Amino acid sequence: MKLNEMPLFFLDVQTTGAKPESGAHILEVAWTSLDGETKASLVQLPNEEKIPYRIQLITGIFNEDMAAAETPDKVFSEIEAKFKGHHCLIHFAQFEKPFLKSYYAQKESDFPFSILCTHEIAKRLFPNLPTRGIKGLAGYFGYPSQDLKRAAQQTQATRVIWQGLMVELAKQGVETWEQLQAWLNVTPKTARTKYEYPLDKAKRLSLPDQPGIYRMISKWDEILYVGKATSLKDRVNSYFRGQKNRDSRKLEMLTQVYDLRVTVCGSPLEAALLETDEIKKWDPRYNISLKAAHRNLVFFNREFTDMEFEQSQEFNIGPFTSSVVFDSLRNLRDCVLAESFHDNVFYEPIEASLVKDGLQIFCERHGMGVEDFKSLRKIMALSLWWNRKFEFIEEEEEVESSEVENGESEDIEVILTASDIADKIDRHIMRAGMTYLRSKQLTRILNSNISYRIADSATDEPYYLNVRKGLIETTSSSPRVPKVQLWDSLTIDTYDRMSVLLMELGKIETQSGEVTIDYI
Repeated sequence: MKLNEMPLFFLDVQTTGAKPESGAHILEVAWTSLDGETKASLVQLPNEEKIPYRIQLITGIFNEDMAAAETPDKVFSEIEAKFKGHHCLIHFAQFEKPFLKSYYAQKESDFPFSILCTHEIAKRLFPNLPTRGIKGLAGYFGYPSQDLKRAAQQTQATRVIWQGLMVELAKQGVETWEQLQAWLNVTPKTARTKYEYPLDKAKRLSLPDQPGIYRMISKWDEILYVGKATSLKDRVNSYFRGQKNRDSRKLEMLTQVYDLRVTVCGSPLEAALLETDEIKKWDPRYNISLKAAHRNLVFFNREFTDMEFEQSQEFNIGPFTSSVVFDSLRNLRDCVLAESFHDNVFYEPIEASLVKDGLQIFCERHGMGVEDFKSLRKIMALSLWWNRKFEFIEEEEEVESSEVENGESEDIEVILTASDIADKIDRHIMRAGMTYLRSKQLTRILNSNISYRIADSATDEPYYLNVRKGLIETTSSSPRVPKVQLWDSLTIDTYDRMSVLLMELGKIETQSGEVTIDYI
């Protein structure tokens, strides 16, 4: 029977762990038919077990979702009834097989479908493709890039992969089920020799040796990634060099890249500014930094006792992209006011008594009293003085989680002392001041005229940028505008644009260039 006439369906199973023998269970089952019909079912866990937190993040299935879960007997009975006499296609079936075998062993029977693994076919057809994982391979065949967290998404992607594999198998003279079985038996898994990419090599080699941004495009014309380059030719081609120790996420992306679109810019700084705007515009799946996501600007009142997402006369301290950098200091203030310390001041388990002793040591070091921490404004004044005194210069650190004292090994128990806590308070205060000063810089540069010369440039002519309420112009004739006091109507887009501008101007100065900023 012809492959395109075979009765088959596509199956995927999500689980609570890697192996059933380690206590993992089936969490979700989904199927997709040849004509694209799809159904997904959550599966009840034994003894009302909870889903491990890590698995909730990976799958997007949360404990509260399990109220709609069905018994595994019901889920598999429906599949058996609907697809009796069909073949089952799974991508990377070696993961699903142990779970299916374990479930049916409890029923003292075997899984009632023959299983064909699309990953095994792909390994033989495409030995040099950078990745044969489901996301990369589906993108290679033109399936829109997705997270593919849920089982239904994976069965739909497997269906697209199968359609693409059938075309490639036909080129090998494999068009029937019998021919496919014979081909699998006699065709060895070939070791990868050199990566082969869908992007035309000539296209990337012909890129200009100039600054600009590049966009990596999928088969379905989706922008997968936006990047900046001092030399478009050198930067883009660097992705395709080398075989060893390659980043798996990058290889997954390159498996899906069929085209490039570039924009030549006048300087690396202009490329960096365009990059941040393009990332916001297209939200490329493989970019991580500079994405808007769920980020918001944050503004504090003068005493740092409260915050808002919009700047006003009352909430005029900012902008910041998160309150986290100030949260430990605010926690310390609250503890001092309440005359009671707790174990989560730094968002990691540190005994309350140790925090209290560490604060006392900190105060003795700097000739302060614990009472000084009742006013965060006073602590911020100290932080600003320290930063200016020591000329502390560092890029703002986005604090997404608690600070880790020693991450070398989870097996090493680090015993903190009160002196360590005092050191920690030092760092948190310095970081808070650095972040505050950076917000002042970003606000000043919102309206400015900038000229710069790049060291060792082909031309000695200066570049000009006029910034008006965070928007960039590249001519030197733009009129001045009234100074903007507030970040009214401005968003994380402007914040990132100004941050990139400051960083790139700093690079120019570091590399012996010249920068002049006229704040207006």
